[in-house]
Amino acid sequence: MTDERTGRELTPRDPEGDQIVVRERVQPQSPERFYAGDNAHVVGLTEERAAQIVRQSGNARSVAFLFTLIMVLFIPLYWFYDLGIPAIAGTSRLDAEKDAQHITDVSRGYELYINNCATCHGTEGKGGVGPPLNDQAKLYNAVKPDGGAGTGHLNPNYLQRVLEVGGRYVCGDPNSIMPAWLQPAGPLNYREVEEIIAFLTASTEDEFTVSAEEHGTEGQEGEEGQEEEETQAGPESHTGWRDPNYQPAPDASPIPACWRPYSNPAFSQAPAATAAPIENPGTAENPRVIQVNETGQVQITDPEDQRLTAIAVKAGETVRFEVTNTSGGTIPHNFYIGTAEQLQQNDRANTEGTPDFTEGTQTLDFTFAADATGLQFACIVPGHYDPMHGDFQIQP
Repeated sequence: MTDERTGRELTPRDPEGDQIVVRERVQPQSPERFYAGDNAHVVGLTEERAAQIVRQSGNARSVAFLFTLIMVLFIPLYWFYDLGIPAIAGTSRLDAEKDAQHITDVSRGYELYINNCATCHGTEGKGGVGPPLNDQAKLYNAVKPDGGAGTGHLNPNYLQRVLEVGGRYVCGDPNSIMPAWLQPAGPLNYREVEEIIAFLTASTEDEFTVSAEEHGTEGQEGEEGQEEEETQAGPESHTGWRDPNYQPAPDASPIPACWRPYSNPAFSQAPAATAAPIENPGTAENPRVIQVNETGQVQITDPEDQRLTAIAVKAGETVRFEVTNTSGGTIPHNFYIGTAEQLQQNDRANTEGTPDFTEGTQTLDFTFAADATGLQFACIVPGHYDPMHGDFQIQP
């Protein structure tokens, strides 16, 4: 056998013979075609449809034109509305909002000042324990016309630093009685500090109102037995302290960088007159009583509210000092007796005195030795000695 192939092996053969069978080629039939009609093959527009398309296109262009025109007019008009018309004051909405927010800050700052600062600086800023804050020389040029910090003494940057670290920033005194007010060292947050500064630097042209405290007689009965209704006072109107028209004199002294209580004329020590002789000196069994008050203005006064710079005593007598703190529970005081050096150094171990107290009355019995000399009385709470001390006039 041979493996040669001629190609005819695959050609079908007649099983009865060797004749090759030739098959007829079948032609494929075309699929049936469908006719959609003449209208489906017409490309064109009726006059009505063409007119409708033209109208829609024109309307779309008109809308686009109007929108563009509105935007072109709206942008400059809103710009003038926000920023104001040039050269015409009072037409800016942003400036009006800024001024309204400033007055709100000043009003809130006033309330914070009254509640936290007025005890030492006075409700009108005239000073007391702390320095005066309504001094026009200090407020001069504190704020620039644009509202920024000026170069004046009480400018916002200076006030921010003092409120942040306390009175030690003013004189470098670690024993300053003014604490830090800004958190975390103090009780006020940054917005409250900003509002206090806004009030302290506010102009006399900045008018604001605050709600007055309620004054009522609830629980009291009138003549006819009817309970009187609680009344409330109307709002109080205030202004800032800074006079924008103030001009210092050409020969005015510069504001000192450091302030001490005794530099305030209110604390000046006038020489004390010689006291009248004491006829009935006190004894240990029956001490002579001397009443003194220690005030919220950091002064030692007598019951008639006259400042005490000297107290007359008899050598060898026993005196009972009845010391009342009249600060309303806001300022701690004490009452010590010793030499000037001991009191200035806050030497409590070698002196006699009362404990620190913020309200009520404390007593101190003290016997003056027969040879006692050079004794003083004072409140030695840190920062209080300078405005709160006096001399004993010891009579033989």
